[in-house]
Amino acid sequence: MTGRGRRYPVLLGCVGVLAGWLALGIYNVESDESAVAYFLGKAVGRDVLPGIHWNAPWPLGQVVVARTATNFLMPVEHGAAAGSAAGASESLWLLGDTNVIVGRLGIQYSIGSLTRFEVSHEDPRELLRRAGRRIVTRFLAGESVDAALTTRRNELLDAVQRQVQSILDDHGSGIEIQSVNVEALAPPEQGGVRQAFQEVQSALADKERVVDEARADRAQILAEAEGESEHRVTQAEAARHRRVEIAKGEGERFLRLAREHRKTPGLTEERLYLETIEEILPRMDTYVVQSGPDGKVNLRVVR
Repeated sequence: MTGRGRRYPVLLGCVGVLAGWLALGIYNVESDESAVAYFLGKAVGRDVLPGIHWNAPWPLGQVVVARTATNFLMPVEHGAAAGSAAGASESLWLLGDTNVIVGRLGIQYSIGSLTRFEVSHEDPRELLRRAGRRIVTRFLAGESVDAALTTRRNELLDAVQRQVQSILDDHGSGIEIQSVNVEALAPPEQGGVRQAFQEVQSALADKERVVDEARADRAQILAEAEGESEHRVTQAEAARHRRVEIAKGEGERFLRLAREHRKTPGLTEERLYLETIEEILPRMDTYVVQSGPDGKVNLRVVR
């Protein structure tokens, strides 16, 4: 075999090894995933979208594939003192009025950019957890137990979402917070504190209920009084209007009779007399008196 003939198998072997090595660079990204391609230790371009792709295989390149089209949950809590019995089950926070409450929050987040998630921080999830704990601690340190458990509850969630997102953006972490939820926020169980607080809250709820009922009764009574007042005012206005119209009519009738009297006094007086008798007679009782043969009067009442 000549030297050229001996080189052909070696060349074919090298081509086969090269083709196999290049085939190792083929990778698939599912629909709920994205990927980051590295070449010589640096990220190449932006997030790799779902589909079949190629990147230089090891040792020149590397590919990181992760789920991004889903939400993840990061619990935010603060452990009790080491070795305490409550530490395993309760996350205790110190408030501004030196009271202690049990609190656990859950941060729902997604990965908006896997490239930034991979290269911005050595552990972005730990950054998220520590930022959440820091903001919750700062917020609760300025609140009383009553405010933290009632009126300031929504403000706590809003502050955690806004301020933690700001910290993550400053680090370019690629994490996007979707929502913050309360998993537990209550007084601790020890010493009957929670039961006492619940009793206080029940009393406050009863107070609010009684106050609301009183306000409702007051509103109903006022509405009925206003309605009765408007009804009476309407009746008075109608009576006033009726009397005014009657008075105007009587006045016009008197003036008309006065004009007629000036023209024909006798005829007008006779007509007025007849009209008056015609109006009075139907209401009068009639008595007929007839004298007897001896001149005595026998009274008979005819109605």
